[in-house]
Order: sequence, then structure tokens, then C-alpha cells
Amino acid sequence: MNVLGISGSPRKDGNTEILIREALEGARSKGAEVEMIVLSDKDIKGCRAHPTCGQGGKCLIDDDMQPIYPKLMEADAIIIGTPVYFGGMTGQTKTFLDRTYLLSKLGRKLEGKVGGVIAVGGRAGHEFTSACIMDYMTLQGMVLPSGAFAHSFVRDLGAAKTDEKSMKAARALGERVAATAMKLRS
Repeated sequence: MNVLGISGSPRKDGNTEILIREALEGARSKGAEVEMIVLSDKDIKGCRAHPTCGQGGKCLIDDDMQPIYPKLMEADAIIIGTPVYFGGMTGQTKTFLDRTYLLSKLGRKLEGKVGGVIAVGGRAGHEFTSACIMDYMTLQGMVLPSGAFAHSFVRDLGAAKTDEKSMKAARALGERVAATAMKLRS
């Protein structure tokens, strides 16, 4: 069983990455193989919704999204984490989600996969951000476990490491996502 973590933060090694890693450790503790993709390392261009999208089995945009598509299709579960910027997800996260349009065009390739969300920010907007990503997951036909999200209100760089509540919430999310994926596989 594979659990894929996606960090949508533009900040390298920040709180979102820390919490995604903790969620993946939770999934690993349930027997999952885990991998993380850090979007700040990638050059991913915006979706063009080209009329011929999916013809020939690939996206027309040749960028760093190409090697991510097979990882998404192979995953049994996907945890997406994002900081909360002005009450919503980061531009990197939204661009990534938009580019999975190809997977819908190729035959709903995310359908049946388990999803989870981590939203990180100092003030507010966590619920809206999580709801938007969970709505995306539902539209893709993904399965959401009970408590499909974890929120963290840390702000300072690296503060998540010492915030026991945030770390515990992320680990528990990873465990729930992996346990649900395991049940669906059997």
C-alpha cells in the first residue's frame, strides 16, 4: 500500500512539510510505503484546459507535473498539505490540483483512492481551505475517512516540530488514511 504526501507550501522545510512528514510516519506505522512530493521544488505551470487534453495519454504541458502523474495513479492514498494564505490554499496547491484534470480525462484515475488534508496557518481559514481540497477529492471520486483533515495554527518557521497538538493531529490523520486504504484494498 502506497501513501503519497503532497506539500503545497512555497517554503522549503516549513511547517507544512514537517506535518506532512509526520502524517506519513503515521501511515508508515500502519504498514504503508510512503513518499512525499514537495511542490516548491517543482516547476508546474497552470492548466490550460486544452480541448485535446488526454489525447495520446498525456498532458500537453511538458513540465515537472509529468513524473508526478504516475505516482498519483499508483498511490492508494494521497495526503495534501497547504499553508493557509488569505483564507485559502496556496497558488502552488491550486495549480497542482488543476493539473490533475488530465487524470479525470484519462478515466478518473484518482477514483477510489483515500484522501486527507493538512491545513497550516497562524490565524483562520483552515476549515474553508480543507473543505475546498476535500471537495476536490470528492469530485475526483476519492474516499474520505472520518476526520479527513488536520489543522495546525503554528506560524513561525519550524514551530510545528514542537507543537505537540499539531504533530499528534498529523500523525493520527496519516494513521486514519492508511487504515482506510488498507480496508478498501482487502
